[in-house]
Amino acid sequence: MSPPDTADPAAPAAPGPDRSLARSAVRGLSWSMVGALGQALLQLVSIVVLSRLLTAEEFGTAVAATVVMGLAVVLGQLGIGPALVQSRQLRDEDVATAFSVAAGLGVLLAAALFLAAPVIGPLVGLPADSWFLRLLSVVLVLGGLGSVSLGLLQRQLRFRALVLVELGAYGVGYLGTTVALASAGAGAAALVWGQVVQALVTAVGAYALVRHPVRPPSWPVAVRSARRVLGFGSAYSLAQLGNWVGLNGDNLVVTSTLGPAALGAYSRAYQLLVQPANLIGTVADKVLFPALSRIQDDRDRLARAYVLAGSLVALLTLPVSVLLLVLAPEVVAVLLGPGWTSVVLPLQVFAVVLLPRTAYKISGSLTRATGAVLGGAWRQWLYAAEVTVGCAVGSAWGVPGVAVGASVAIVAHFATMLVFSARISPGLVGRVLRSYARSLPVAVATAAAAWPAAALLRPSTPDAVVVLGTVVSGLLAAGAALLASRRLFRDELSVLAAARSRPAPPGRPPRTRPGV
Repeated sequence: MSPPDTADPAAPAAPGPDRSLARSAVRGLSWSMVGALGQALLQLVSIVVLSRLLTAEEFGTAVAATVVMGLAVVLGQLGIGPALVQSRQLRDEDVATAFSVAAGLGVLLAAALFLAAPVIGPLVGLPADSWFLRLLSVVLVLGGLGSVSLGLLQRQLRFRALVLVELGAYGVGYLGTTVALASAGAGAAALVWGQVVQALVTAVGAYALVRHPVRPPSWPVAVRSARRVLGFGSAYSLAQLGNWVGLNGDNLVVTSTLGPAALGAYSRAYQLLVQPANLIGTVADKVLFPALSRIQDDRDRLARAYVLAGSLVALLTLPVSVLLLVLAPEVVAVLLGPGWTSVVLPLQVFAVVLLPRTAYKISGSLTRATGAVLGGAWRQWLYAAEVTVGCAVGSAWGVPGVAVGASVAIVAHFATMLVFSARISPGLVGRVLRSYARSLPVAVATAAAAWPAAALLRPSTPDAVVVLGTVVSGLLAAGAALLASRRLFRDELSVLAAARSRPAPPGRPPRTRPGV
C-alpha cells in the first residue's frame, strides 16, 4: 500500500508554491551543503588512507573496471530518476512503471556485462580472467532498484533524507568496506567491493524513506506511463551517455596509451579536483534542478536564478582554485603521501579550470529543468569528442599533457553550455560574465595573501602547517575583500542568509528572496 505522499509525489504541502519555492530551495541548498561537506570529509579520509594502502597500479585497475560499469549504469537507468523530477504531474502508475522499467533494465544489463566481461576487460587493461566486472554487474541491479526512490526524494525536495542516504552509503558502505579490505591486503578488489556495498546501502536506504509503489499497473496503463516517463528519460540518457564519454574519455586514453599506473596517478589528480567541484557544483545542481523545474515556464525567474547561482559558484570557487594552485605540492604530500609527486602538476592544471568545471553543472540543471535535453545531448557528445581528442593529443606529453587536454575541453564545454543557456533570456551571457567578474577581487586578494604565506612557510615548516597557514591567510584576505565589496553581493548574501533563517510562524507569509 503506497503512502499518502506518493499519490502525487510532486512536493510537500506549502503555503503557496511561488512564495515557498525560494525558501525550499535555499533550505535544500543548506542540507545539500551539509551532505557534501560530510561526503567531502569522508572522501578525504578515503584518499589519505587508501593512497597509503594501495599502489597507483591498483587504483588504475579499479578505475578501469569502474569506467565500464559507469557506462552500463547510464545505459540501464535511462534517465528515469531525473524524468520523475522534471515531470509536471506524476501519478502512482507512473512511479510503479518507472520502477519496473529501471529494475528490468538493470537486470538485463547486469547479465550482459557478466557474460561479456572476458571480452570487455582486456579493452580497458584488465586481464581476461579478471572477475571485477562480473562483481560490478551487481551494482547495475542495485542502481536500477534505487533510481526511482532517489528521484522521488529529489522531486519532493527532501534533501535531508538524501543527505542521510548518501552519507550512510558512502561512509558505511564504501569507506568502511574498502578500508577494511585494503588493510587485509585485498588490493584493487577492495575498491570494487566498496562500490557494491555502497550501491546496496543506497538502494535499501532510499526505498525505506520513500516506500513508493512497485507493483506494475495493467499493460495499457504501463505503456502510457512509460511513454510519458521515457520520453524525457531517453533523451536525458543520450545526454548522460555523452557526459560519460566526456568524463571517462580521458581515463580510457590514459589506460590505453600510458598504462594502469599512469591512470592511477591521473585519477588521483582528478579526484582532488572533484572534491571542491562536487562540494559546490553538485550541491547547486541537486537543488537547482527540482527548483528550476517548478518555474520552467517563467523565463524571467529562470534567468535570475541562473545568474544568481552562477555568481554564488564563482564567489565560492575562485578562492578555492587559487589555494589549490598554490598548495598543490603540499596537498599531494599530506593527502597522498611521498610516493605520489607525479600528481602535483596535473592537479595544478586542473585547479586553473575549477570554475568552468563547476559552473557548467548549473547550465546542465537549467537544460534538464526546461526539458531541452536533446539540445543538451549533442553538446555533451561534442564535449566527449573534445575530451577524447584533447587527451589523445596531450598523451604525447604524459599525464600532465592529458590534464591540459582535458582542461581545454572543460573550458570549451563551459562556453558551449553558457551560450546554450542564453536561449532563455537575451543578454544572459553578459550578465553571467559580469557576475563572475564581481568575484575577481576576492580571488586576487586570496592570491596576494596565499602566495607569500606559502613561500614564507615552506622552507622551515611541515607540509600540514604550510597548508593550514596558507589557507587561513587566503581565506582571511578573501573575507576582507568580500566585506569591502559586500554591496555587490547583496542578492547572494540574502540567499545565504535565507538558508539560516527560521520558517515563518503560522499565518505570517515568509519573506521572498531574490533570484528564484
